[in-house]
Formats: sequence, structure tokens, C-alpha cells
Amino acid sequence: MIAVEAEYSARLGPARYQGLRPTCMAFAVSDLNALVNSTDHLSVDFLCHHAANLAHDWQPADGFSADDVLAAAREPGQPSEAGYPYDETSAVRPRTVPPAGLGPLFTAVPHARDLDVDEVIQRVRAGQAVGLVLAVTESFYYPAAGIVHFEHEVVPDLYHALIGVGVGTHVASGELHMLLRNSWGAAWGTGGHAWISEQHLKLHFNEGFVF
Repeated sequence: MIAVEAEYSARLGPARYQGLRPTCMAFAVSDLNALVNSTDHLSVDFLCHHAANLAHDWQPADGFSADDVLAAAREPGQPSEAGYPYDETSAVRPRTVPPAGLGPLFTAVPHARDLDVDEVIQRVRAGQAVGLVLAVTESFYYPAAGIVHFEHEVVPDLYHALIGVGVGTHVASGELHMLLRNSWGAAWGTGGHAWISEQHLKLHFNEGFVF
């Protein structure tokens, strides 16, 4: 059980679902872009198209780097998700040129990159949603009672982008935990969110950024 200190997942709306496509970074950045612009969900596939154009020789099985996705969120930005909906089944969708006239494009510029774990925790505790990238463990796939079990071993060469949206303390262990928003739909964890220990976070942390 987690004693919650700060939790503001509702600001970002319901957790979204990326399907089997490797689009976690685009989902995380889309949600953060929508949050800073105080608007509804923004088009992930529009962002993926422009991030793919920025990447060198992007292929349908490829994911997206933080650099390319953040650059695409800065310019040209994103229209609403309703105007250009995400297709969870089409790996080649980023190669499709979106139609013109999709409405206003919302932009965002990260004002901090390469945050360390302590900085991430500090910002989340202060009420900022923070993007982060973690190495994936087997336990990450199956949160138990809304908590990801600590595990040393990782799935080789697999990283995942999420958003930190809360902090709390495990009642039994006294260890700090962070609430993560995923893009694997509401069935993952509790409504698409799960708590992860500071120990797990520090061991498997790769990158943090904030708008």
C-alpha cells in the first residue's frame, strides 16, 4: 500500500493505448504537450510522421528517439487527436503524409533535459509531470496491486518512455515510490498507472525531461 504524497494523473486524462507499435516516446511527449497547452489529447500519429522525417532512414519497426520526437513537438507541433486519430494497427502510418488543414498546431519546448533521478523526484513532488525513460524488466509488464516489483534483470536493449505523475511512500517498507503513467491502456496497473520504487527507478533510469 502506498501513502500518497502528491498525485495528479487526472490532469492528463485517461491513459492511452499505443498497441503493439513502438510509439511510447511519442505518447509521452504528446501527453506532456497537451498538458502544458491545457488542451485535449493531441495527435500521436502526426507527431510520429514528423519525427520519422527527422530520423535517419526510419523504418516501420523502429521506435523514435527523444531528440526527434521533442524536435517535432517544437516544430511543427501537433493538432488534436480527434483531427488525425492514432492507428494502433498500422506500423507504416508515420510514412503517411497527414492532410492539410487539421486546425491549430500546439507546440512545446523542453526546458530541462538530462535530469537525474533526484531531480525527477523533486520536480514530480513539486507538481510537475516529468517524462522519463526506463530500461524494462519482466516485472514491469505485470504490476501487482498497482506496484511494479523491484527486479535487477532487464529485457536486453528495451527501453520505455513514461510520465511521472505522483510520489508516495510504501507503508510497509518506508521506501519512496513514484507513480508512472503508461501508454499501454487502462488494463496495465491501475487505470494505466503503477507505482515504482526509488530503488527500481535509480537502477533502471535512462533519461528525464520536462516541459
